[in-house]
Amino acid sequence: MRLISIFCVFALLGGCASTPPAAAPSPDVSGLPTSELAPGQCGLFGWSTDEARKFIFYADSKTARYDSVEGPINLTAQSPFPASEYQDIAGSPVTLRLGEGEVMSGGMRYPGARIVTTTDEGWERLHPVAIVQICQPE
Repeated sequence: MRLISIFCVFALLGGCASTPPAAAPSPDVSGLPTSELAPGQCGLFGWSTDEARKFIFYADSKTARYDSVEGPINLTAQSPFPASEYQDIAGSPVTLRLGEGEVMSGGMRYPGARIVTTTDEGWERLHPVAIVQICQPE
């Protein structure tokens, strides 16, 4: 009886392993600016690096928005584009750490970027994000 049970468990595990992965969901862009960039304008677009690949960050020379754990928040850049230091509406810092970039057609890709916020208790919260910087030709 034990041998039959073990065989059944392996058969079930084999069935799970051979199931094709689900198609990746399309990015959720609700609450984030998604208008097209004007000629000569650049933008940063960021997606979470988890399986959901959710669209969570946008910035250009005039605006920035981040879909944080608490929900979408508007950010104010503290330096010229592409800014790495932002503030939310409460004045709390939000830091964009791009890391090493990779040249791609029409822009740059930063696969190991991080968005850093600070909790009320003073802990840094790191949110892994894949950033793409794209500039429209003039």
